[in-house]
Amino acid sequence: MKEGMGMLVGFSVGNYKSFKDRQKISFEASKIIRHKSHVALKRGKRILKSGLVFGANAGGKSNLVKAIRFSREIVLTGLDKVNLSKSHFRIDGNMYKEPGIFEYRIMVGDFEYSYGIAISYLEKIILSEWLIRIDNSGKELYIFNREVDDNNISHTESEVEYSNIEDRNRMDFYLEGFSENISEAYKKKTILSDIALRANKKVGIFAEIKRIYEWFEDIIILFPNSKYSGLNQVAVDEDKKLFFSSLMSYFDTGIESVEGGSREMDFYKVLDSIPREEAEKIKIDISNAANEHPIMFKVDEQVFELRKDENGNLVYNTLSMNHGNTDDMFDYNDESDGTKRLFDLIPLFYVNRKASLILIDEIDRSLHTNLTRNFLELFYEVVKEKDCQLIATTHDSNLLDLELLRQDEIWFVERQDDHSSKVFSLNKFKERFDKKIDKEYLLGRYGAIPVFDDNYVLEEIYEE
Repeated sequence: MKEGMGMLVGFSVGNYKSFKDRQKISFEASKIIRHKSHVALKRGKRILKSGLVFGANAGGKSNLVKAIRFSREIVLTGLDKVNLSKSHFRIDGNMYKEPGIFEYRIMVGDFEYSYGIAISYLEKIILSEWLIRIDNSGKELYIFNREVDDNNISHTESEVEYSNIEDRNRMDFYLEGFSENISEAYKKKTILSDIALRANKKVGIFAEIKRIYEWFEDIIILFPNSKYSGLNQVAVDEDKKLFFSSLMSYFDTGIESVEGGSREMDFYKVLDSIPREEAEKIKIDISNAANEHPIMFKVDEQVFELRKDENGNLVYNTLSMNHGNTDDMFDYNDESDGTKRLFDLIPLFYVNRKASLILIDEIDRSLHTNLTRNFLELFYEVVKEKDCQLIATTHDSNLLDLELLRQDEIWFVERQDDHSSKVFSLNKFKERFDKKIDKEYLLGRYGAIPVFDDNYVLEEIYEE
């Protein structure tokens, strides 16, 4: 993971799924002195390297991760590339007419920034977008700002003082596209992406904007069903095979080593959802192309590199797992759900080394509690000297351990009486470092646990 790419200081969201009023998660460290390696010092601020989010089912934990994915997609690809349907707070029907708001506080390069967008679910346009640079004294400077007024007229501005007239004219030109005579397409795209993708300067304000865009680009997000697409490529990479072998042994999966091999592609099996004649056509097209060079072929989330073997067959690389008998190797599909989950998580330690923010929804999915804990401990060890952060949601109350986490790294999401989600930190309870907080959590001291109906009697259901 590349050092110095940037860090998340805080994120807030309002009117998105279960979040009605603005809710915020912060990575600014408190005065707690334990687990010093979990904190990075950036421009005089102490920034946490992780946040674990706990809460009951349907409390809204996953929606926090989804809010970051949703807003990130708008930032990178525009409003017409996301599903706006039913994305507002639906319990209150009037919220469809209210803006959805997403704001990031980030440190990238030499500065701290506030970047945010407000969107209209009703009109399907971006209502507001801002990028503010914040100096060490807290003074704010608008790099750009756009607003749609009550007459549906778009206005843009910038407070940047330019070192040359060329850059000033260039910024005026870019912002003009988002001003009064804005096209329908520009109403749905961000200024941040427009400038980052069009300007190619390596220094100055445009390079600054591009670095912020790249920070969003490099975020990694994993959901419970996310699959690592590069498993078959690991089979031909000796370093990665050794890496997998080492960690699979460390996590006590029973795998002694990870080996590479090859297998002929069965197009009819992997393309069983389409007519056989179409699968045959795809096979012929790829076979002809593979005469020249290997072909990348993606099915669902898995990527295959197809090539011709010495007999002219289309083959791809495969991973095999040695469980102690090299004469009878295991395939990926032979492994347990927990081991498969590790195959998706382990690449985080080497894939996309520029990434400075990783989000994992349900990090404990299919994993033993000790294995999840070991995964987190390994993460903290790997990022000890790096600016990399992890946000993870979990049900595993055994991770509520102040020997593993700092108080300010622990967050709760709780469903309120109006069915909206509230986000709050354990740190507000001022617990001592030696407190057994897992038991207190299950007893309901912090909230964010299921509340069952005491009047519900199962026998009455059967009698009826």
